[in-house]
Amino acid sequence: MSSTLRYDYDIPWRGVAIGVGFNLGISLLMVHWAISIGGILSIAPIFLGAVFALLALWMIVRRLVFSRVLELTDDAILFPSGLTGKRTTRVAYSDIMRMQNLWIKPGLRLRTAKKYFEISSVRFTSMEDYCAVRNCVCSKTSILLPEDKLSTWDSGWVPGPILKWSEPEDYVRYQTCIATSKPLWLRLAKAIRFFVCFFGFFFIPWLALNYFLDWGASASAFLAVLIPVSLFFTLLHWLSAYCSARVSHITVFSDSIHELSGKQMRDLSFEDSSGWSVVEREFEGRILHILLMQRPKWVHEVALPDINTRDRFVQMLNEKKIPQVSNLKPSWELKP
Repeated sequence: MSSTLRYDYDIPWRGVAIGVGFNLGISLLMVHWAISIGGILSIAPIFLGAVFALLALWMIVRRLVFSRVLELTDDAILFPSGLTGKRTTRVAYSDIMRMQNLWIKPGLRLRTAKKYFEISSVRFTSMEDYCAVRNCVCSKTSILLPEDKLSTWDSGWVPGPILKWSEPEDYVRYQTCIATSKPLWLRLAKAIRFFVCFFGFFFIPWLALNYFLDWGASASAFLAVLIPVSLFFTLLHWLSAYCSARVSHITVFSDSIHELSGKQMRDLSFEDSSGWSVVEREFEGRILHILLMQRPKWVHEVALPDINTRDRFVQMLNEKKIPQVSNLKPSWELKP
């Protein structure tokens, strides 16, 4: 016998009030701007003001008229989607590979092979409804997830990943050594290019608006703010490129690879891999085995911890009939 549980899943009125206030504030700002400009150029801010006012009205109408419902069936979760919430997105329990607690408010983040989904407690009418949904999802997926802390790399997974490993520390030092061994002039040229792009991204629109609208704004005051900010972000870019990289934790499933580095997550589907290769590089007297996977637009590199893991993963790639490509090279060897 099929049983379906339905729960109200709307944006809370407090969130609607914040959204409406923001959109109305932007709309009034556009109207004020249009009055100060005058003439034919005022058409653009008037149009934008009308758009933001309609967005504010739509948020109220959607909350009052189009109620959203989250449904739990015997084999899937039905999320409300679309502008009105009357469409549904079906997520089968069997497709959920990982669950993680949300950070700020109680909630669940569900990961499938292709997409993330979130169940937030603030959208339910009561915490009892959220707890009932959480318990049902945990029961259907066989994932035991603590309620009072975030998931780590070792928890929150559906039982049965094929392989799990962490990249060796030697590989992190190897990447850092490669980055810092490049000629100083090349590193400075990349930093200058980043500075110019960041600076121009803000300066060119300001210059165009100041020229066509005749704001009469002070260039010295604008540059006094923009130049230090550009230098600060250029420094961050420099440090992120040439400081030690983080160890990545790899979890391999039957159809995808999940990579966790710090708080950054990445999912790679085997369907998007057109070739692979394993190269060996010596560093500090140790042989590093680096897996290269050809993606549609780049080559993804992952360090393997030992020969046994390498052989098991290569066997898995062969079973999926992903061809071996002998001429693949790591990204740091493609450019000077």
